[in-house]
Amino acid sequence: MENSKAYDLPVRIFHWAFALLFVISFSIAKLIDDDSTLYSYHMLSGIIMVSIVILRVVWGFVGSKTSKFNTFKLRPSEFITYMKLVISTKSKRYLGHNPASSYAAIFMMIFTLGIGFSGLMMSLRINKHFFEEIHELLVNGFIIIVLIHIAGVLLHQLKHNDGMIFCMFNGKKTKIDGEIDIKSNHPLVAFAFVLFLIGMGSYLLKNFDRNTGKLNAFGSQLQLGENEHDEHEDDDEES
Repeated sequence: MENSKAYDLPVRIFHWAFALLFVISFSIAKLIDDDSTLYSYHMLSGIIMVSIVILRVVWGFVGSKTSKFNTFKLRPSEFITYMKLVISTKSKRYLGHNPASSYAAIFMMIFTLGIGFSGLMMSLRINKHFFEEIHELLVNGFIIIVLIHIAGVLLHQLKHNDGMIFCMFNGKKTKIDGEIDIKSNHPLVAFAFVLFLIGMGSYLLKNFDRNTGKLNAFGSQLQLGENEHDEHEDDDEES
């Protein structure tokens, strides 16, 4: 079967970096005790995750056709029609994001920014307990969206057997009538993105003090790890 070039390299690298960073952050948060030095690394991973979402938003305006937000299928009527077809028969195929994955992508980005913001408020000790609840709520919502997204991809693959399950690896989908391939993989942008990931990770690690759990970066100091002195301050504020 003839294939179409569907997703460029920056989108694919973002996709897997985004997934890996979330797995790292979530795993550390669930498996490591919050008074351990290692616990802070889930926040460092989260900062990188938020950073690449911001880059992805930029790419959503200037990137390839299928990466642009104006090609996302976000009309509620189109989403409802798509879901009806998914249940009843073979659903319509798209070169880029279908209505379900369009909504999933947008909500995952929004939830990530919300998770990052609530984490920042917690680090700054601003309404810490309130934002802890918001943070956990957003993380749980994010996981639900991810599980639904994965189930949707598997269902699509079972119904169409068109290689969609591999498209975020090779960037290709089985040719769709009436759809024109993207023009470039944008390797230079992808290379710059990888350099950004490496540079951001190195910068955060260099400026993170494992002994105190403090991060001195971007002109600010954030308390990422639990600090006994800060805990006493929180207790005093509550009383």
